[in-house]
Amino acid sequence: MIVGESGVGKSSLVRSLAGLWPFGSGRVLRPQQQDVMFLPQQPYMILGSLREQLLYPKMEHSVENERLLEVLKQVNLPQLAERGSTGLDRLEEWAQMLSVGEQQRLAFARLLLAQPTYAVLDEATSALDLENERVLYERLNQLRIAVMSVGHKPGLAAFHQRVLAIANDQTWTLQSAQTYQAQSPENRKP
Repeated sequence: MIVGESGVGKSSLVRSLAGLWPFGSGRVLRPQQQDVMFLPQQPYMILGSLREQLLYPKMEHSVENERLLEVLKQVNLPQLAERGSTGLDRLEEWAQMLSVGEQQRLAFARLLLAQPTYAVLDEATSALDLENERVLYERLNQLRIAVMSVGHKPGLAAFHQRVLAIANDQTWTLQSAQTYQAQSPENRKP
């Protein structure tokens, strides 16, 4: 998990690690691009059917309806396929129809379907309640997907092994999540 005040470079760091930020100098050793999936705070909603939303960005893959419905249940969105008669093939203006929290859960559904080796989450649960967040992180853990998150919610550290805290002066500390959680908020370094 990566924490720090706004503007210290958390998002730039995770975008570099996810292979999405080619700017700057130096060398970043990271996994193969096809092994990494990035979820931003505001997920991209394509124009298309619910099925296409779920399969994005790998829309050439064929997935059984039952699997898509199962994943919608896992992210607490089964009602999306139940509304209307067209179900998974329903066309909507998804970005306008869904709340940000629903969009974030839909992005997690994409992650559960793709099952990458690594997931890079940039405040990807910021609009979720604690229970939905817990369920989603536990599911990623069950699938053995290595997760790197940027987040501000204190309880988020429980789903990680280590916390990288970046300070405004660009210094940083790396500590166990357990140590980080045990500190009072005002004593968390850097």
